[in-house]
Amino acid sequence: MNKILVGTKKANNSKSLPKTLVVGFSVERQNDYYSRYGLLEFPYELLHICIGSHCLLYHLNPELYKPPKFLAHFLSDPEVIVVGMGIKDKSSHLEKDFQVKIKNAVDLNELAVKGMKRDELDLGRYDLDRLAKAVLGKHMDVLRPGRKIEWFKRKRPYYHSPELNDEKVMFTTADAYLCYRIGSQLFDMIHGKASSAIAAAAAVAAAAKSRKNKKMKKGKKNKKGKK
Repeated sequence: MNKILVGTKKANNSKSLPKTLVVGFSVERQNDYYSRYGLLEFPYELLHICIGSHCLLYHLNPELYKPPKFLAHFLSDPEVIVVGMGIKDKSSHLEKDFQVKIKNAVDLNELAVKGMKRDELDLGRYDLDRLAKAVLGKHMDVLRPGRKIEWFKRKRPYYHSPELNDEKVMFTTADAYLCYRIGSQLFDMIHGKASSAIAAAAAVAAAAKSRKNKKMKKGKKNKKGKK
């Protein structure tokens, strides 16, 4: 796992932020438990990160409470920017339960507000699927299961293997991938290609307008000369 993360970090530096790596991030629990006071804060059990087309699912063991060193080292790297939904609260719980600290945690809702500058959309309240359509385009339709998916493969009745169910892997990696795509696109808008494209388009429009004004002025002069 350590070699995978190190190799991916070297090969996938952000284009808009050359010395950094953008990583999609999410965590979840197998079951949520509630008391009369609300949701009980049990440790997370599954962590997903995505870089480009590479996704890593890491099963956290809440019974051991031992920090996975390679993962802690990767997420605390100052050159790694970790993006996700509600990430500040999630990273706080991850650090408290597993001593895994995220050095640069960036909330996608906050990043969307900054990158898109569309106050009328109220991007700070969008969920992941709605944010994906707003940032990546309306074609980003996310298929969600209509039922709860079992996490682990069932080898025989009442016995589950430690291997994650294929369907669970598919839907879980989709969330991490969307976080990565949205984060990368927003950073490009703020720092990179999209900002350059917008500036270039504005420059082209300004130049066209200038040429049009010059032609109009020249036409008026010619009319005056004929008189």
